[in-house]
Amino acid sequence: MPKDRQRWAVFVAAVSSTGIGMMIWAAVFPLLNPWTKSLGISRTQGGILMALFYLPGLLITLPGGAIFDRYPDRKPFVVAWFLIATGTALMTVANGFGMLCTGRLLFATGLNLHNVGAPKMLASWFHGHPRLGLAMGLYTWSFTLGVFASLTFLGRIAENYGWRVAMLLLLGLAVLGLALVWMVARSPETSNDARAVRFRFASIKNITPAMWLIAIMYLFYNAGSDSYYTFTPDYLVVRGYALAYASSVVGAYAWIAFGLKPFTSSFLQGRKAPWFVAFGSSVAIAAFVLLVQPQVHPVFISVLIGISIAFCMPALMSLPAFFVPPEHTGQAYGLLQFSYSMGFFAQPLIGYSIDRTGGHKVAYGLMSMYCAIALVASIALGLVSREQRAFERSLDSIEGENFVERAWSGGCNNGRKER
Repeated sequence: MPKDRQRWAVFVAAVSSTGIGMMIWAAVFPLLNPWTKSLGISRTQGGILMALFYLPGLLITLPGGAIFDRYPDRKPFVVAWFLIATGTALMTVANGFGMLCTGRLLFATGLNLHNVGAPKMLASWFHGHPRLGLAMGLYTWSFTLGVFASLTFLGRIAENYGWRVAMLLLLGLAVLGLALVWMVARSPETSNDARAVRFRFASIKNITPAMWLIAIMYLFYNAGSDSYYTFTPDYLVVRGYALAYASSVVGAYAWIAFGLKPFTSSFLQGRKAPWFVAFGSSVAIAAFVLLVQPQVHPVFISVLIGISIAFCMPALMSLPAFFVPPEHTGQAYGLLQFSYSMGFFAQPLIGYSIDRTGGHKVAYGLMSMYCAIALVASIALGLVSREQRAFERSLDSIEGENFVERAWSGGCNNGRKER
């Protein structure tokens, strides 16, 4: 297969497999209400169940990034998807909170690994390609499609046929994802070059301030948006909406995000991306504030969330590819996934606030606070990048002047020697 066709085949495989993984990940959103009724779990336990996804990421994402740098073939992907399928199977047959947690942990371990390897694979295939920003931005379609499919279809299936039928569908998709990565997933680096990569925790201190700011943005923006997906269907049910309709309304953001992402991604560059995140975080904060106002229809909130996602997620996923060389993108995306996993505290805190207060206003205030931190970090990154570019331009100018001076001096000296 020609390299360009292979590049886009890898892109399709990455989007499809990640979309399946995100659909399974988002199953907690529409199935939380049925689980509370049939298995007797509380909202706080629902938050813990969602937060369990973050726990394995704290342990495996940083070394996992180095594993994908060192082993560019399909083996790490196959291991990841075996864990995803096994965890999904356990959740399908769960008869209590403990088994749900066990399955969620196995699934989370696999998807955390995949979410490091898939963007690293794309960044490597598109390195130096003029469509790098577009490819990385469109890759985030998989997040939107997965969450949208989960919110749109799983709630309806659970309402009509029971939540186990919904989980059986997800188990079949997990097996499909395993087959897909077995056939296609690999990075273009040669094995000999990749074997030279080593991960040392001491090397973390060499991570640039820009990369740390990107990690903070990724942590807190996702903490806010993920909490919105988790608790808003339940909040709308409390307000009197049917579960299927509430899940569909929350999932409607995907139509906006899906339509806007090709447009926003086509303008992505290293210097613009931080300001995309600043704008998207501001829109999310506005949406959370408006959601608790009963006169505001939840469809309007979904439109705002869709706009926010369309600006933030392509930018957040593209930034490491702009700042890090391809042979180390695995570790860069490992840091991103590690920072995402640091959000394990976010959702139990929001679930606890709902159980404690009996309402959702404090919860949406916390979501706004998370996105406000991402907003501040994105502004800081934009300013740091601007100063760095100005410094580099000044160095280029100085080097240019020195080159002219050396050339002039050399010419004069040569002229004197000739005379």
